[in-house]
Amino acid sequence: MGDYTDKREWQPVEEREKGLVEKLRGITKHAYEKAPAMKKRFDEAGFHPSQINRIEDIEKIPIITRDEYIKMQRETPPFGGFLTVPYETLKRIYVHPGPQYETLAHADIEHAQKVLWKVGAKRGDIVINAVAYHFVPAGLLVDDILTSMGITVVPTGFGNTDLQVQIMYDLKATLFAGFPLFFMSVIKKAEELGYNFKRDFHIKRALALGSSPVRKSLEEDYGIDTREIYAYLPVGIPACECDEKSGMHIEEDFIVEVVDPATGKQLPCGEVGELVVTTTFNEILPRIRFGSGDLSCLTDEPCPCGRTSYRIPKILGRVGEGVKIRGMFVHPLEVEDVVSKIPGISRFQIAVTHEDMKDVITAKLELEKEDLDKDAITKSFMTDFQNRCRVRVNKVEFVHKGTIPEDAKKIEELRKEVIL
Repeated sequence: MGDYTDKREWQPVEEREKGLVEKLRGITKHAYEKAPAMKKRFDEAGFHPSQINRIEDIEKIPIITRDEYIKMQRETPPFGGFLTVPYETLKRIYVHPGPQYETLAHADIEHAQKVLWKVGAKRGDIVINAVAYHFVPAGLLVDDILTSMGITVVPTGFGNTDLQVQIMYDLKATLFAGFPLFFMSVIKKAEELGYNFKRDFHIKRALALGSSPVRKSLEEDYGIDTREIYAYLPVGIPACECDEKSGMHIEEDFIVEVVDPATGKQLPCGEVGELVVTTTFNEILPRIRFGSGDLSCLTDEPCPCGRTSYRIPKILGRVGEGVKIRGMFVHPLEVEDVVSKIPGISRFQIAVTHEDMKDVITAKLELEKEDLDKDAITKSFMTDFQNRCRVRVNKVEFVHKGTIPEDAKKIEELRKEVIL
């Protein structure tokens, strides 16, 4: 595997942004000419690619929210008019919760290779990829990127901690990719089974998808070097930590803005808002001003590593309707689909709490009649919810009719700290 060092990371900001302006003008021109949905949005906003003269001009382009993107794909399946080539020519189509359809260009793979190399993945590693595969693109995306780097991948997915322990031990795995909380649960299971994790296992590095309060314990108690990466479909991996772990550096060829969720106006460094991401390199599926729904800020404080890019200190939470639970986005539309197929449920609300380092999902259901078979409804709801949303409901509570307000949030976020 080659060296993925990019000397642009140490360029003066003005010099790097000059190159980004040219790339931005090029990708907006290509999208305008080849992607019907982009042309329509640009025209409606009175924007033309020739208006791009500096990075700040990107604010003239309307933001695309995830909810809008899903809606447009439903109206004009499968890619909503954003794809610039016939979709039957694509190597792979990824399905994201919603459903939402995505694909990767070769340039996406190249950029992601650079990120994973920087955070410690290298040829010769045996990687436990504990990111879900089934009807979720993340696991397969990570798999595709790692294997393209000549790295051996063990596609375990999420769950089954006993088997995860055995696989890690038998294969002498050297790197873990997945969510820190789940990694900690695997370590705890290994200890329950009588292992000494530091002594008996070979994993010394972890690619952490999202921040987590257990990260400090992974590093201090188990000697595991964790690196946080910011991965967001449909744009890829826009940011990752350096050795200093002082925030996630924005990758070259990405433009990341922080905007006021209410107005869409750009915010200065240090102010919290929604991250809006643009890629300047994917001509197959141009991603221009995609609202991530993630709340954070940017910092331009100098990093001891010497890189001059802006950094994302940490992800602080979510905006919009979709909520990330156990690493999966759960969208109200998905839950509505589940409820619509079960006779007798008149109204619902999903409450998400956090107990004992785990996300807990409680479904509150109102019934049309009190004498309905609650056991049968519970069984159907829990099974259908897991099949549709890919996460398990912990509890089902039946409440009296009229308890849930008509305008209540379909998914109620009650976690004090959102584990991404």
